[in-house]
Amino acid sequence: MARKRPDVMKTLADARPPELDPDRLAGSQRARRDLAAIMAGAPEGPESPRPARPFSRRWVLPVAATAVAAGVLVATLPQGGGSAGDGSRTAAGPSADGSRHTPENGRLALLTVADRVDRAAAEGTYWQVTTRSAWIGVVAESGETFAVRTSDKQQRSFGVRSGTDSLMVMGLDATTEPRTGQDAARWRAVGSPKDLTLADSGAGGKLGLRIDTGAESRPTVDRINSGDRIAALGPRNVTYEDLRKLPEDSAELKAVLADLYQEDGRSEVRDRTEWMWRQAAELINLPVKAGVRAAAYRVIAELPGIRSLGEVADPTGRKGVGFALPATDRPGYGAVRSELIVDPATGALLSEQETLTKPDAEAAEAGLTAGTVVNYTATVSSRWTDRQLKTPE
Repeated sequence: MARKRPDVMKTLADARPPELDPDRLAGSQRARRDLAAIMAGAPEGPESPRPARPFSRRWVLPVAATAVAAGVLVATLPQGGGSAGDGSRTAAGPSADGSRHTPENGRLALLTVADRVDRAAAEGTYWQVTTRSAWIGVVAESGETFAVRTSDKQQRSFGVRSGTDSLMVMGLDATTEPRTGQDAARWRAVGSPKDLTLADSGAGGKLGLRIDTGAESRPTVDRINSGDRIAALGPRNVTYEDLRKLPEDSAELKAVLADLYQEDGRSEVRDRTEWMWRQAAELINLPVKAGVRAAAYRVIAELPGIRSLGEVADPTGRKGVGFALPATDRPGYGAVRSELIVDPATGALLSEQETLTKPDAEAAEAGLTAGTVVNYTATVSSRWTDRQLKTPE
């Protein structure tokens, strides 16, 4: 008599853990959450470049320089000094702990990050953000083409109480020098000039640089508030109360940003996707509610062409998860891709940067290759404190 064959499906069902029983999952909160995430992050096709279009921004300043200034008032006021002190009540800098497993799909991965935004409710008199920026410029001088690297540290302190000032300190530890030993040799071959001009800074503009090892540089301090208006949101100068009223729902926040984009007719960033990307990224480092930071990540997740880069290191060596837009042309570089590096455990923004994907002729001659981070702004720390920045003397 033939032996009865085992029922494989029944065997698998019997071995299934109770928490994975479909009857227990059906209609559950977990099922609804998973379905929403899947629907929001439908699988993407292979990345395809955007159609070529003129990039109308006049690149008088590199992205790293403009990114750090994006959250300050449209017009800044000169600062005559500041008060001493640097005691903080709480700190909420990026963390290296926690799981780093995220979906490969860019939208799903960003939705995961949004769910993990640090919800600590601490608040103080000043919201302070310390960043470190660097950018690479290509110089054509007396027949030689070489690259220089400019870097510095910045501090922003947003006073959120009545009667407090908001300050920005720029140029801390600032240096401008040849990028590599080969660049230094080419620089010396043309007489080691102190004053340089970038090969192409966009729309026919020229940007002058001065070689500086840091010994000669002095930081600058500006007061960046006008009365109770402490930051710029698109074309508007806004108060702390305005920032606190921003919606925590991503659809509502997207609508607010879309209106600001239409209003910002004089913006040098004409591409709507990149404008939304930058504004949403800037919100993450402003004194907004944690729910608004999470909504900003969700707005970014809905932008066309977003993809996950998986686990990567930011320019300071911290591990995170990377996200990118399709590459676009940048004067003086070639094809460049905008990227965000995020701590997936806390939702902290580690770095906003641009990475070269295809150098133009002059950038290639200067030794820049695909994968070179041509500029970045890395967030060193962000925290609430009850004391104003100690400004440099």
